[in-house]
Amino acid sequence: MKTRTSTDIFRYWQSLREKGRTPSRDQLDPGAIRDALPDVFILEQAEADQGRTESPRFRLAGTRLCALFVRELRGARLDSLWSAADMQDLAAVTRRVMLSGEPAVLQASGIADGERLAAELVLLPLLSRGGRHDRIFGSLTPISRPAWIGARPLPFLSIDRVAFPDRDLPVRNVAVRATVSRTFAAPTRDTALRQALSRVMHLSVMDGGKGR
Repeated sequence: MKTRTSTDIFRYWQSLREKGRTPSRDQLDPGAIRDALPDVFILEQAEADQGRTESPRFRLAGTRLCALFVRELRGARLDSLWSAADMQDLAAVTRRVMLSGEPAVLQASGIADGERLAAELVLLPLLSRGGRHDRIFGSLTPISRPAWIGARPLPFLSIDRVAFPDRDLPVRNVAVRATVSRTFAAPTRDTALRQALSRVMHLSVMDGGKGR
Protein backbone atom coordinates (compact mmCIF):
# COMPACT_ATOMS: atom_id res chain seq x y z
CA MET A 1 0.00 0.00 0.00
CA LYS A 2 1.24 3.45 -0.90
CA THR A 3 -0.56 5.83 1.48
CA ARG A 4 -0.77 6.25 5.23
CA THR A 5 -4.58 6.33 5.09
CA SER A 6 -4.69 2.95 3.36
CA THR A 7 -2.42 1.32 5.92
CA ASP A 8 -4.23 2.93 8.85
CA ILE A 9 -7.69 1.73 7.91
CA PHE A 10 -6.45 -1.70 6.84
CA ARG A 11 -4.77 -2.20 10.20
CA TYR A 12 -7.84 -0.91 11.99
CA TRP A 13 -10.06 -3.33 10.06
CA GLN A 14 -7.69 -6.17 10.94
CA SER A 15 -7.95 -5.24 14.63
CA LEU A 16 -11.73 -5.67 14.47
CA ARG A 17 -11.60 -9.22 13.08
CA GLU A 18 -12.52 -11.41 16.03
CA LYS A 19 -11.37 -15.01 15.45
CA GLY A 20 -10.91 -14.23 11.78
CA ARG A 21 -14.49 -13.12 11.23
CA THR A 22 -15.53 -10.24 8.99
CA PRO A 23 -16.22 -7.19 11.21
CA SER A 24 -19.67 -5.71 11.61
CA ARG A 25 -20.36 -2.06 10.83
CA ASP A 26 -21.46 -1.66 14.47
CA GLN A 27 -17.86 -2.25 15.54
CA LEU A 28 -16.54 0.84 13.75
CA ASP A 29 -15.48 3.66 16.05
CA PRO A 30 -15.04 7.02 14.25
CA GLY A 31 -12.70 8.24 16.97
CA ALA A 32 -10.26 5.43 16.24
CA ILE A 33 -9.81 6.60 12.64
CA ARG A 34 -10.26 10.36 13.09
CA ASP A 35 -7.19 11.27 11.03
CA ALA A 36 -8.43 9.20 8.09
CA LEU A 37 -12.09 10.32 8.18
CA PRO A 38 -11.81 12.84 5.30
CA ASP A 39 -10.77 10.00 2.96
CA VAL A 40 -13.03 7.17 4.12
CA PHE A 41 -16.39 5.94 2.94
CA ILE A 42 -19.00 3.27 3.54
CA LEU A 43 -20.69 1.56 0.61
CA GLU A 44 -24.04 -0.20 0.77
CA GLN A 45 -25.21 -2.85 -1.66
CA ALA A 46 -28.80 -2.55 -2.85
CA GLU A 47 -30.85 -4.82 -5.04
CA ALA A 48 -31.89 -3.26 -8.34
CA ASP A 49 -35.18 -3.85 -10.09
CA GLN A 50 -36.03 -7.41 -11.12
CA GLY A 51 -33.48 -8.87 -8.76
CA ARG A 52 -30.41 -7.48 -10.57
CA THR A 53 -27.56 -6.35 -8.34
CA GLU A 54 -26.39 -2.82 -9.06
CA SER A 55 -23.16 -1.12 -8.09
CA PRO A 56 -22.92 -0.36 -4.35
CA ARG A 57 -23.76 3.20 -3.37
CA PHE A 58 -22.02 5.61 -1.03
CA ARG A 59 -23.77 5.72 2.31
CA LEU A 60 -21.12 8.09 3.69
CA ALA A 61 -18.15 9.84 2.06
CA GLY A 62 -15.44 12.06 3.56
CA THR A 63 -14.67 15.65 2.59
CA ARG A 64 -11.46 15.01 0.65
CA LEU A 65 -13.17 12.30 -1.34
CA CYS A 66 -16.01 14.68 -2.24
CA ALA A 67 -13.45 17.40 -3.04
CA LEU A 68 -11.79 15.14 -5.58
CA PHE A 69 -14.99 14.99 -7.64
CA VAL A 70 -16.32 18.40 -6.48
CA ARG A 71 -19.72 17.00 -5.47
CA GLU A 72 -21.52 15.31 -2.63
CA LEU A 73 -21.14 11.56 -3.12
CA ARG A 74 -23.65 10.26 -0.60
CA GLY A 75 -26.16 8.17 -2.54
CA ALA A 76 -24.00 8.04 -5.70
CA ARG A 77 -23.05 4.72 -7.26
CA LEU A 78 -19.43 3.68 -6.90
CA ASP A 79 -19.17 2.87 -10.59
CA SER A 80 -20.22 6.44 -11.47
CA LEU A 81 -16.65 7.49 -10.59
CA TRP A 82 -15.01 5.09 -13.02
CA SER A 83 -14.54 4.77 -16.76
CA ALA A 84 -17.14 2.73 -18.62
CA ALA A 85 -14.42 0.27 -19.65
CA ASP A 86 -13.71 -0.55 -15.98
CA MET A 87 -17.27 -0.95 -14.67
CA GLN A 88 -17.43 -4.71 -15.22
CA ASP A 89 -14.07 -5.30 -13.54
CA LEU A 90 -15.02 -3.02 -10.67
CA ALA A 91 -18.29 -4.93 -10.17
CA ALA A 92 -16.36 -8.21 -10.02
CA VAL A 93 -14.02 -6.76 -7.38
CA THR A 94 -16.81 -5.43 -5.14
CA ARG A 95 -18.70 -8.74 -5.36
CA ARG A 96 -15.58 -10.63 -4.37
CA VAL A 97 -14.93 -8.30 -1.43
CA MET A 98 -18.45 -8.66 -0.07
CA LEU A 99 -19.17 -12.31 -0.78
CA SER A 100 -15.73 -13.78 -0.08
CA GLY A 101 -14.79 -11.38 2.69
CA GLU A 102 -11.50 -10.50 0.99
CA PRO A 103 -9.96 -7.03 1.15
CA ALA A 104 -8.95 -5.41 -2.13
CA VAL A 105 -6.48 -2.66 -2.99
CA LEU A 106 -6.75 -0.89 -6.34
CA GLN A 107 -4.20 1.41 -7.89
CA ALA A 108 -6.02 3.88 -10.13
CA SER A 109 -5.47 7.04 -12.11
CA GLY A 110 -7.37 9.87 -13.77
CA ILE A 111 -6.63 12.98 -15.82
CA ALA A 112 -7.96 16.52 -15.45
CA ASP A 113 -6.57 19.71 -16.96
CA GLY A 114 -3.97 17.56 -18.70
CA GLU A 115 -2.49 16.39 -15.39
CA ARG A 116 -2.49 12.80 -14.21
CA LEU A 117 -3.62 11.92 -10.71
CA ALA A 118 -2.64 8.63 -9.10
CA ALA A 119 -4.88 7.26 -6.35
CA GLU A 120 -5.26 4.24 -4.11
CA LEU A 121 -8.60 2.62 -3.30
CA VAL A 122 -9.01 0.21 -0.38
CA LEU A 123 -12.14 -1.96 -0.08
CA LEU A 124 -12.77 -3.84 3.17
CA PRO A 125 -15.80 -6.09 3.78
CA LEU A 126 -18.28 -5.36 6.55
CA LEU A 127 -21.36 -7.19 7.75
CA SER A 128 -24.63 -5.38 8.36
CA ARG A 129 -27.19 -6.35 10.97
CA GLY A 130 -28.37 -9.90 10.47
CA GLY A 131 -24.96 -10.92 9.17
CA ARG A 132 -25.58 -9.79 5.60
CA HIS A 133 -22.54 -9.31 3.36
CA ASP A 134 -23.68 -5.99 1.91
CA ARG A 135 -21.32 -3.30 3.21
CA ILE A 136 -17.84 -2.12 2.29
CA PHE A 137 -15.64 0.14 4.41
CA GLY A 138 -12.80 1.81 2.59
CA SER A 139 -10.80 4.82 1.51
CA LEU A 140 -9.84 6.57 -1.70
CA THR A 141 -6.63 8.56 -1.33
CA PRO A 142 -4.72 10.58 -3.94
CA ILE A 143 -1.06 9.67 -4.21
CA SER A 144 -0.19 12.63 -6.40
CA ARG A 145 -1.58 16.11 -5.70
CA PRO A 146 -2.25 18.21 -8.80
CA ALA A 147 -3.12 21.86 -8.18
CA TRP A 148 -6.64 21.47 -9.57
CA ILE A 149 -7.90 19.18 -6.77
CA GLY A 150 -10.96 20.77 -5.16
CA ALA A 151 -11.29 23.38 -7.89
CA ARG A 152 -12.15 21.17 -10.88
CA PRO A 153 -13.77 17.74 -10.76
CA LEU A 154 -11.91 14.61 -11.71
CA PRO A 155 -13.97 13.26 -14.65
CA PHE A 156 -13.37 9.60 -13.80
CA LEU A 157 -10.83 7.08 -12.57
CA SER A 158 -9.37 4.10 -14.42
CA ILE A 159 -8.13 0.88 -12.84
CA ASP A 160 -4.39 0.33 -13.18
CA ARG A 161 -3.92 -2.64 -10.87
CA VAL A 162 -5.97 -4.80 -8.49
CA ALA A 163 -4.61 -6.84 -5.58
CA PHE A 164 -6.27 -8.95 -2.91
CA PRO A 165 -3.89 -8.85 0.09
CA ASP A 166 -3.94 -11.50 2.77
CA ARG A 167 -6.43 -10.55 5.49
CA ASP A 168 -3.85 -11.12 8.22
CA LEU A 169 -0.71 -9.92 6.47
CA PRO A 170 1.15 -7.24 8.49
CA VAL A 171 1.18 -3.94 6.59
CA ARG A 172 4.43 -2.07 6.25
CA ASN A 173 4.70 1.52 7.45
CA VAL A 174 4.15 4.44 5.10
CA ALA A 175 5.96 7.58 6.19
CA VAL A 176 3.71 10.35 4.85
CA ARG A 177 -0.06 10.69 4.78
CA ALA A 178 -1.33 11.96 1.43
CA THR A 179 -3.34 15.17 1.80
CA VAL A 180 -5.40 17.24 -0.61
CA SER A 181 -7.34 20.48 -0.58
CA ARG A 182 -10.57 20.74 1.40
CA THR A 183 -11.87 23.78 -0.46
CA PHE A 184 -15.02 21.98 -1.58
CA ALA A 185 -16.39 21.40 1.92
CA ALA A 186 -17.10 23.56 4.93
CA PRO A 187 -14.65 23.25 7.84
CA THR A 188 -17.26 21.47 9.96
CA ARG A 189 -17.97 18.77 7.36
CA ASP A 190 -15.61 16.18 8.86
CA THR A 191 -17.22 16.64 12.26
CA ALA A 192 -20.59 16.15 10.59
CA LEU A 193 -19.26 13.02 8.93
CA ARG A 194 -18.14 11.63 12.26
CA GLN A 195 -21.58 12.30 13.76
CA ALA A 196 -23.34 10.77 10.76
CA LEU A 197 -21.01 7.78 10.87
CA SER A 198 -21.85 7.24 14.52
CA ARG A 199 -25.58 7.40 13.78
CA VAL A 200 -25.34 5.04 10.85
CA MET A 201 -23.19 2.58 12.76
CA HIS A 202 -25.47 2.36 15.74
CA LEU A 203 -28.96 3.25 14.55
CA SER A 204 -28.99 2.27 10.87
CA VAL A 205 -30.28 5.63 9.65
CA MET A 206 -28.88 8.02 7.09
CA ASP A 207 -27.97 11.59 7.81
CA GLY A 208 -30.73 13.85 6.56
CA GLY A 209 -28.70 15.77 3.99
CA LYS A 210 -26.46 18.81 3.90
CA GLY A 211 -26.32 21.30 6.70
CA ARG A 212 -29.67 22.70 7.80
